[in-house]
Amino acid sequence: MLLRKMMSKLGVGSAYVDLILNKTVFHPGECIEGILHICGGTVEQKIEKLDVEFIQKTLRDGKEIDNVIATIPVAGAFQIEAGQRKQIPFTYQIPDSLPPSQPGISYRFITRLDIEDGVDTLDFDYIQILPR
Repeated sequence: MLLRKMMSKLGVGSAYVDLILNKTVFHPGECIEGILHICGGTVEQKIEKLDVEFIQKTLRDGKEIDNVIATIPVAGAFQIEAGQRKQIPFTYQIPDSLPPSQPGISYRFITRLDIEDGVDTLDFDYIQILPR
């Protein structure tokens, strides 16, 4: 048991999260819906928080620039048991003012499961924004 706790602090056998969106192509102003699936690892762990960042990635002069459009808080602190599964609904309305996806501009969600005394778990989900 002690070995499993130590390994989970290094990220091996740790809890993880997966955001499943209802679709991946949207228009500005549209509401995104999905479900966050949280799965416990090999030991009980304390989750400090769960949030989702909406990021615009811009390629300019050969450099990638990440702009955080929004940080969506999903859950505060909670415990997740070994092997436990949780589902949390997710919604977010895309701002009307965003430029469409194109070469040099892309969008993604980064879901972050902040684990106490452990390696945070990340999930990346790319979306496309079409012109109006």
